[in-house]
Amino acid sequence: MDIVLLKTLVAVTDSGSFSGAAGALHCVQSNVTSRIRRLEEHFGQKVFQRSKAGARLTEFGERLHEKAVYLLQQFEAAERDLLDAAGSGAPLSLGSMETTAAVRLPAVLKDLKDLCPGSAISLETGPTGDLLAKVWDRKINAAFVAGPVDEERFRSVKAFSERLFCARNAKPAEKEPLLAFRSGCSYRASAQAWLRSAGRSDTEVAEMGTLEGILGCVEAGMGFAVGPESAILTYRNADQLRLSPLPARFSKVDTYLVWRNDHRPVASHRQLIDILSAQS
Repeated sequence: MDIVLLKTLVAVTDSGSFSGAAGALHCVQSNVTSRIRRLEEHFGQKVFQRSKAGARLTEFGERLHEKAVYLLQQFEAAERDLLDAAGSGAPLSLGSMETTAAVRLPAVLKDLKDLCPGSAISLETGPTGDLLAKVWDRKINAAFVAGPVDEERFRSVKAFSERLFCARNAKPAEKEPLLAFRSGCSYRASAQAWLRSAGRSDTEVAEMGTLEGILGCVEAGMGFAVGPESAILTYRNADQLRLSPLPARFSKVDTYLVWRNDHRPVASHRQLIDILSAQS
């Protein structure tokens, strides 16, 4: 099977349409249509059902998609290992919690790039739950997430230790919501555990997308937030916020770099582990 055809199948499935796949693959839609037709002719089976709502896998298409994902992962792993063995700078895809990416990683990634100039290093952000799922599904190689770590599935190295603080407006409202990232964020989970312990489990949660936005709303008196002290203090008007540490059993959060137990780290990944181990 042609790897380009398999990548096209996965792109259509992920985007839900032929036009979406064309955008993701940086080609014209007629190319996507032609590639899917070639797959269907090869197997003599319909792969997608197309409608105004988009493209949906047929029963056979679902089986083919499962195999395609597996084969592409194996191909990428083999290519990565060979590039690493050849000293050609195998790529490294990382994930990180947004606050860690903004505050902790710039210096670390600069050191890594200086040591591994030939390696392409990518970074995407998200909550811990989403990042762990992406590492497990082999969509990224490793991620910076909040502990504890499931040692049956992941290997890890401790990266940073954070102290969680509550940030409020100087004149907070009597009953204010918790401003937080979406479900899956470890800091949100710690905040809600703290609130439950204080008999405030009914506190409203308002979800927001960025730390800057959350702290801006805290400054405006729209609610309170919980996050690492190191991240809160980088806010442009941090001096306008009233900070207080969470109770001891909720305040400490360790951040780990995690990867699958069966994943073989390439040179840049190994170098990153050394950088983190040296600073701990």
